Amino acid sequence: QACKNAADAGDEDTIRAAKQSELDERTISGLPETNEGSMSIVGVCPACAGDSHAAAATGHKRKCFRAGGVINATEVSGDCLGSSVLAVCVVDRSLADHNAAKTAEAPAEESVAPAGPPSGPPPHGGGPLKGQMGAKR
Repeated sequence: QACKNAADAGDEDTIRAAKQSELDERTISGLPETNEGSMSIVGVCPACAGDSHAAAATGHKRKCFRAGGVINATEVSGDCLGSSVLAVCVVDRSLADHNAAKTAEAPAEESVAPAGPPSGPPPHGGGPLKGQMGAKR
């Protein structure tokens, strides 16, 4: 939801948080070589499970890219467990194409205001997203 809240007008239906696999494989156009933020970057699941951790709700920590660290599969850390993280927000062109086709086929739907920031921790033991980086896919 943090990515949708930060979206430019018109991108709300095509923006989403990057998947962990997209970060690992560097398949996002414009993704910086290093995490330029002050917090760790996490991707959404699947493929987000880090090291085992019995005290975590899911039984494991999360994969992440530490502040100042390189963003690629060989530099990913598996020991992230905390509440302040960054998401890389991507404008997914495949969603844009899908949504355009869906709109052309269906009658217009009533618009709904976006929800507020997420409450409580997201799945897999991480905390609510506190910031985001912009990147287009």
